[in-house]
Amino acid sequence: MDVHIEAKNVTLLPNWEEKINEEIAKIQRHFPDLIHHLRFELIGTKHHRLGYVEIHIVASVPGETIVVKRKGERVQLLLVECFDKLDRQIREYNRRRQGIIKSHEMHPVGSIKRIFREEGYGFLEGADGEEIYFQQSAVKTIPFKDLEVGDLVRYEGEQREKGPQAIWIKPAR
Repeated sequence: MDVHIEAKNVTLLPNWEEKINEEIAKIQRHFPDLIHHLRFELIGTKHHRLGYVEIHIVASVPGETIVVKRKGERVQLLLVECFDKLDRQIREYNRRRQGIIKSHEMHPVGSIKRIFREEGYGFLEGADGEEIYFQQSAVKTIPFKDLEVGDLVRYEGEQREKGPQAIWIKPAR
């Protein structure tokens, strides 16, 4: 992990730097090889003579940037609070990432049965042989015009007044 620690308009005291490095090491132990880059900034605000500082932490993970910002007077407590928040956000990121994989696998696979390009709709055949209506607006990640009869798609369907309808469809890859 590439780490950058910076102090602006305030002196980074040795005990603060030690605590920052300790918290970063803890994050690295909990999430090895997940964070590519971590930037930590301790900023003295215009009221820093009164003890006010801001802490900004920016962590780059695959496909996302996690940002934590806090203001306060007591730097040691802010450090712990910010890194706890970062830990929670990374855990949530991991849950979302795993959840996306799980929910993606749970959506059924069907195949395009008929397409009416001019009218902007079509039908797919579900794994159970059921015919499911879909509208052009339900097609995600590829243009409607690129769909071909026989293409495999994942979909989420629901029962409507006129029969089953796909809420969305995406190519099954």
